[in-house]
Amino acid sequence: MKRYVGLIVAGILLFAVGAGGEEGGEDVRFGLFGISGIIPDYGVFDELRVDCGTSGLWIGLSEGYVGSKKEGLHTSRMRDFVEHGITPIATVYLNAIDSSAARWAEEIARYYSVGQGAIDVGAPVRYWELGDEQNGSWGTGCTPEEYARRVSILAPAIRRGCPDCQIVLGGLLDGPRMGDQALAPYLRAFLAAGGAEWIDVYAFHYFGLARPTPALPEAQLYSSAEAIVSDMREALAQYGAADSPIWVTETATFSGGMGSIEQSESEQAADLVKRYTFLCSLGIEVAQWCYVTEPRYEGTGVGFFDQCGLVYDGEGPYDRGAGVKKRAYHAYVELIHRLGDGEFVRRTTQQGVTAIGFETPLGPVTVVWQDSWVRTGPVWIEGEGRVVAHGICGEALGAFDDVFRLDLDFEPVYLAGEVKGVSLGAPPLQAPGS
Repeated sequence: MKRYVGLIVAGILLFAVGAGGEEGGEDVRFGLFGISGIIPDYGVFDELRVDCGTSGLWIGLSEGYVGSKKEGLHTSRMRDFVEHGITPIATVYLNAIDSSAARWAEEIARYYSVGQGAIDVGAPVRYWELGDEQNGSWGTGCTPEEYARRVSILAPAIRRGCPDCQIVLGGLLDGPRMGDQALAPYLRAFLAAGGAEWIDVYAFHYFGLARPTPALPEAQLYSSAEAIVSDMREALAQYGAADSPIWVTETATFSGGMGSIEQSESEQAADLVKRYTFLCSLGIEVAQWCYVTEPRYEGTGVGFFDQCGLVYDGEGPYDRGAGVKKRAYHAYVELIHRLGDGEFVRRTTQQGVTAIGFETPLGPVTVVWQDSWVRTGPVWIEGEGRVVAHGICGEALGAFDDVFRLDLDFEPVYLAGEVKGVSLGAPPLQAPGS
């Protein structure tokens, strides 16, 4: 979860010439905490200090891109990220790619890494995601062999334009009804077609619910990531890419209602904290919540994506007013405050109770929660010295010494201080003076 904060400066000599003798570059963060999707108000990032972001706009590879209105829009959006200390991730539209696209890919990568585009953005653009959900049925959907062909054309072109840029796999979906298009078989077929030669970072998308429900038994939960990551690592190891980073370029759940399924703001906020801390324990380097503001993607005000944002847009029966920040927004701010620059230490899970420990600049922090569909009841925390408990939005829950009882509700709890263990049973009583 370590957030890499530093001055990114590329092509200093070229920057010096292009900027009239001034060096280019901005202080930008890079780490686990990200945002994906159209962002109508970048001002939220004054408070929500995420590390990286994808704007939701795809760069089309075509002659005349540089200097066009589309280039101006992409440059402006990436500049908005950099001005808030956020590393921009560019997404390339992978339609029917032919050899001519390589020329434009090289030109655009060079433009944004050491050219005027990098100056205008305020920092070099280092991460290039090729496509989006290409194992799905929309956008850049295609067979794994065709995707490998497209990547084999564009990836080397981007590297010619920017030798130290990173090529990111378009985020793959997963699901029990996808058959050969599901994540694991699609990824294996892509790798078998030679894809590992061109990809530096592998990515997937996963959404779902905050709790299981009979109304949608196949819905993914936060913990679904464990099997997905295991499948990905097994496939990558088979094709010599075992050490490749894995990102989650889109993840979310909603608050509101979808038919018979309703989720509260508290459930969405709890799920956000679970997803990020759980993904970190799996070694995921970047995870991007989709979206900041409810996007009107479905246009109904009651669709999954219409309600998965962290800020209301003013539409739908569950909406509390345009611009009102949900509990999940405040939970994300608190999560970054407590665990930013932190490093994962350990994870334990027993009968639905999960405890994930981190070392942070604020000291040791343990995030603990209980999945009520597995178990209910109190837990006992064994601390070493004083342990201070807080809710996911920073609420003070008390300070404790030694062994203490913790009554967990649906939301996780932060425990600041040394935690030696979490027990599901009360410790034995001791006689006075023993």
